[in-house]
Amino acid sequence: MNELAKEILDTVEVGALATVNADRTPLVTPIHFARLDDSIIWISEPTARHSVNAFRSGKAEFVVWDDQKRAVFLKTNVTELSESEKEAAMAAYKKKLPSFMPRCQNPQLYIAPIGKLDEKTTTGSWLHFIA
Repeated sequence: MNELAKEILDTVEVGALATVNADRTPLVTPIHFARLDDSIIWISEPTARHSVNAFRSGKAEFVVWDDQKRAVFLKTNVTELSESEKEAAMAAYKKKLPSFMPRCQNPQLYIAPIGKLDEKTTTGSWLHFIA
């Protein structure tokens, strides 16, 4: 991952997560997220539609852009974090978003790898990654 991608992912707080509903219609959900090494993480209710969709298919797309219209697009896989990963993930989340925690009765941490830069679709400051 290059420095521009890290800068965007580390400074922008909200991105758009795209998943597919069971009836094959699209769903786009704003999520607060943080970067944990070469992945993004977020906290969500397991029963939320985007969580159900991501867990059912294991796939999602994500985009985040800054005020300079620079963007990071991810075509990625989604999994729940293991118990051993949760402490580091929460530290990264709280470092980036110290005063925000989503309202969840049963919060679940999700992780999606950023993947490798896709040279075919990356244009200038719009960076596309495939995991």
